[in-house]
Amino acid sequence: MMDLTLLYVEDDIATREQLGDVLRLKVQKVYTAKDGDEALDIFTKNKIDMVISDYDMPKLNGNELCEAIKNIDKEMPFVLLTAFHETTLLIKSIEVGVDKFLQKPISSKKLFSVLDNIYEERQKSVALEHSEICLQEAEKIAHLSYWSANVEQSETHFSQESRLLFSQSTDMKVDIDYQDMAEVVVEEDKKKFLKIFQKLIYEQKSVDTIISILDKNKHQLYIHILTKKWKSSICNEDKIVGIFQDITGYEEQKIGLMESINLDPVLPIANKRAALAELQKLIKYSNRDADNIGVIFFDIDNFKHFNDTYGHMFADEILVELSLLIKQNIRQSDIFGRWGGDEFIIITTHNSAKFIREFTSKIASIVSCHPWKNHITLTISVGLAFYSSKMSAQELIEKADFKMFKAKKSGKNRCHY
Repeated sequence: MMDLTLLYVEDDIATREQLGDVLRLKVQKVYTAKDGDEALDIFTKNKIDMVISDYDMPKLNGNELCEAIKNIDKEMPFVLLTAFHETTLLIKSIEVGVDKFLQKPISSKKLFSVLDNIYEERQKSVALEHSEICLQEAEKIAHLSYWSANVEQSETHFSQESRLLFSQSTDMKVDIDYQDMAEVVVEEDKKKFLKIFQKLIYEQKSVDTIISILDKNKHQLYIHILTKKWKSSICNEDKIVGIFQDITGYEEQKIGLMESINLDPVLPIANKRAALAELQKLIKYSNRDADNIGVIFFDIDNFKHFNDTYGHMFADEILVELSLLIKQNIRQSDIFGRWGGDEFIIITTHNSAKFIREFTSKIASIVSCHPWKNHITLTISVGLAFYSSKMSAQELIEKADFKMFKAKKSGKNRCHY
């Protein structure tokens, strides 16, 4: 125990010196004090690992000193030496936090046994604290935090790192439950999050899902939730251990990658693959939705002329300007993409076919009336087709394409329904 610092308090000078010398054989450093006031002064000014005090002293007795020290550090080991045997005194000692009692006259064997036991407990506490620190550091490095649930007692414990992630108090003395954590979960994921902690973990079903939360700065974070069942070897109770992992960086990269896959390489709109996928999705759910699905297919009249006359760079600028113009004049729910070259597709839904026809005519008019670069005249030929039962996405697009072809053949700069 040579790494320990001990405070020994005794008002009798001869006893203090003799026992102080004995204690120095066992521990690294021993401070001695003649009364409770001096002991408190030493305790507040030095790093003390253990206190041994006589009970019967002037100014502060042993119990009063213990109470004062425990108010400063409730975990401080305190050994009381006393010649008294009264039950009331022992009860009071327990109440103020005395950890061990030794009857006078003191047996060195018993004293060292007590010191050994306290030292062993201290080492376990230090090892546990060290493990907790290592775990917290590992959590930070891996953007990982843990929580556990006691299935039999329906209790959930959240680590400091998980509390921090969900913008909650990191003081482990403050009780936090899953409803507090749910406060920062985005509304569309809140029901899923609550179901995990109200039902799934207590039914001992595995969880492997992703939710979104908002941090203190209202930035969206993506959190992976994973659980595993285990049985405690200590209390033989079923427990659920879970993790929260901040995968925001990965999800943002994935979203960015998906956007790059779905975007046209030149224009700020969807590419052919993405537009077709969205149309297939709309058709899949068409039985649940009474809205009409309309596909508007168009291309630029005489676009080759602009390429030949002004060059490809100018033609690309026109395509970009056209894309932005159309995007400004369609609804957010409409899907707008480039089918290839100067061919474009708009996928729209509305429960009025008349509205979609009027919308199609409006698009053609906006394009023809727009003030284009170099004062060019630019028009489009448009075909419109409506989805009907059992029609595939490809068949619907081919139908709209054919109607666009008819608009071309009948004079260009017009819509064919």
